[in-house]
Amino acid sequence: MLTGTNLQYANNYNIRIVLETIRLQGPLSRIQIARRTNLTAQTVTNIVKKLLSAGMIYESDRLNDGRGAPSIMLQINEDAAYSIGLDFDKDHLTGVLVNFLGKPRQRITMDLDFPSPDEVMELMADMAERLISMEKINREKIWGVGVCFPGPMVVSDDSVHTNAVNPQFLPGWEKVPVVKILEEKISLPVYLENNASAAAIGERWYGEGRYVGTFFYIFFGAGLGGGLIINGQLYPGYSGNAGELGYLPTTNITESNPEMGHPHLGMYFSLPLLYKKLQDAGYQARNTDDLTELYRQKNPMLLDWLETGCNQLAILFLAIEYLIDPEVIFFGGRLPDEILNSVLARLSKILPTMRLEKKLSFPDMRRASAGLDAAALGVAILPLYASFAPVPKVLMKKNVNDEQTHTARSIF
Repeated sequence: MLTGTNLQYANNYNIRIVLETIRLQGPLSRIQIARRTNLTAQTVTNIVKKLLSAGMIYESDRLNDGRGAPSIMLQINEDAAYSIGLDFDKDHLTGVLVNFLGKPRQRITMDLDFPSPDEVMELMADMAERLISMEKINREKIWGVGVCFPGPMVVSDDSVHTNAVNPQFLPGWEKVPVVKILEEKISLPVYLENNASAAAIGERWYGEGRYVGTFFYIFFGAGLGGGLIINGQLYPGYSGNAGELGYLPTTNITESNPEMGHPHLGMYFSLPLLYKKLQDAGYQARNTDDLTELYRQKNPMLLDWLETGCNQLAILFLAIEYLIDPEVIFFGGRLPDEILNSVLARLSKILPTMRLEKKLSFPDMRRASAGLDAAALGVAILPLYASFAPVPKVLMKKNVNDEQTHTARSIF
């Protein structure tokens, strides 16, 4: 549907533009902000006055550039706002509390073993409250809670999430209104996303993705997921499930699962299935620390898994490269850093043998910066992203029939 804007929405968008410019490039003077945003000096002055009054930014040292009076510099107040991220998967629940700049301030994690929805909802609510108590901050500074689950996610016709995960993947989760339940328990806005997309948003917000316009994020977890950022914005796809790499079929991997049908990439790269495979062979493999130790010991089964997996990843990498043409492809998630480094090293040798000789440009390949907590840190950004990022939808006039469960808080 075509929709317009008005002065109120345009002003809100400009405020976000100024705030984002200071966040990414600060400290900056008012004149520098005006030049970099193409806003008038008077508009910037008015916006800065509001942001200072709200405590979102502060004036720091003066900069003497040799021309006229020294300029007062402006910086983000990183303690002006906080948010919480909760990352759930079959085997763990991790929670983080981050400040306005996305810096983690508190962290809690626990191992799980296929818990029920009721158990998970209670654990999430308790973990959110514990994180707030640990930081000892005013609850008014918490702008919301981001929650991520493995994809694909099912969304109801009125655009409200009513089913968090694939019922074949986690039986019992077919009709769980995650957002509604958690908002009632913790009295804070809740934002829901799949873990791969959440990690991509996190990379874009405060990782190396801040300086990359278009990139793809390959996420290793209970399966294999992906998140696509185009021109700084997450591309969710028609149903919100873009990047479900794990459901791509493969003919080169023999593992099969009667419930899932034809062999697919997610079955091979599933960390719980890798743990089980190693355990069945007599090795201790319960978590990522065990995987790191087995890798250091040059465990033959793990190295074979890596070799076979990298051959599959090379094909996937090239598919993303040719279809999307991103500037960077990041690798992250819950695979230990040492193993991720090995994946990148192996791919750097395989890919040149598979590309056309005449291809002159190709995506940079990097390890994501958030480590094992990528999804938790990424989903923690969602409340801040919704409330402060200069996304185009901020300019759109709201539909009076919009039935979202909540809207982002206003800065003022």
